Amino acid sequence: MAEITRHQLSALLLSALRDRGMGARDLFEGRQEPLSWFFRAVAYDQSELDILESGALDTLHAPSAMVELVIDEMALGLANIGTEGLGTYLASPASDIPGHDALELDGEVMLGYVHIDVAPPALWLDERESNPSRNDALATRLSKVAQQVGAASDTVEVHIEGALDPDGGWTDPKENVRPAGVAVHFTFDIPLVGTGKRELAEVFARAAEGARDAVEGMRSVFRGDGE
Repeated sequence: MAEITRHQLSALLLSALRDRGMGARDLFEGRQEPLSWFFRAVAYDQSELDILESGALDTLHAPSAMVELVIDEMALGLANIGTEGLGTYLASPASDIPGHDALELDGEVMLGYVHIDVAPPALWLDERESNPSRNDALATRLSKVAQQVGAASDTVEVHIEGALDPDGGWTDPKENVRPAGVAVHFTFDIPLVGTGKRELAEVFARAAEGARDAVEGMRSVFRGDGE
């Protein structure tokens, strides 16, 4: 990997979102000690974000994607300096380490991850009535969206908070259950070994496409929820 900074990484991710019709707001970066840096943004369909930022609506009732890029700063440093650069930090040359002819990076180490959480607006959940058949249909539709959109991701999860009751259950007609939170989660791995700017762009493109398609999938789930 050519030398690349954390901020270049976040810029590449935002560019990938824009290229796929997604606008981002509420940008935030921070650090989780000792070596983890993260960048977060909330992504909307760009046309809906334009409405939101124009002030025409106080609250935009549209699905959104929480996009989080997490980077291992040690791995990023190694990607930039390579094994030869790493050798300059060692007391002995790599050739002098017993059992090692040269330093080699572990292929299973991750440079970082892109996490995507797509959720409906709170109003869509607040307006739902407690209906077991509709609850079941919602879970089924969300699972289908996750399977379709998540084919290019490394992890796929469907979260429905408050969905399961310890006695009755999600679809028990005797229980009045309404989901308090809904989200579809995707993770895209960024390997340390073999990742350059082109590979980064490919990961970010898959993540942006996943965010876009999952937002549209979430919209279709709730539009067809009453069918």
